[in-house]
Amino acid sequence: MMALIGHWVKSLIIIVLLGNLAEFILPKGDLKKYAGLIVGLVLLLAMVSPIWTLMHQLQHSSASSALLGPGTGTNFTALVQQEQLAQAEAMVMSYPQVISCQLTRSAPGHYQALVKTNATIAEHTLSQYVQDALAITTGESASSLHVQVIVVNPALKRTVTQIKP
Repeated sequence: MMALIGHWVKSLIIIVLLGNLAEFILPKGDLKKYAGLIVGLVLLLAMVSPIWTLMHQLQHSSASSALLGPGTGTNFTALVQQEQLAQAEAMVMSYPQVISCQLTRSAPGHYQALVKTNATIAEHTLSQYVQDALAITTGESASSLHVQVIVVNPALKRTVTQIKP
């Protein structure tokens, strides 16, 4: 890496020296102005070339390996699914009287939700809310999701389990 930076700096110095030599040799007038413009453009191109090369290399590599390291993309898929569940949990937490929510995925389209509340709420409405939150974050249709909702109310010491087909 240091060798590449050293080579880059050397090439910049050579371009500046050759440009100064060209301006020194040329007579005053329009030709000298144009030569200065050309030398400036070549210098700018030489300064940007390492960034251009890096962007070209990133374009030809796969997005998942460039962002998450080498692999087949399974790490990326797991990360996306984890983020989808976290977003759905945040949506369920916005429901009134909900203290916490923990969503897990048991199989494609099958989810389990453990929801703690601090008051009595309509379990059917909450179950529909959980299902809609999962549908929004995962992109699946709400009717194809199978969600088991477990509602825990510590104040009433009551647990209600509702399975949504």
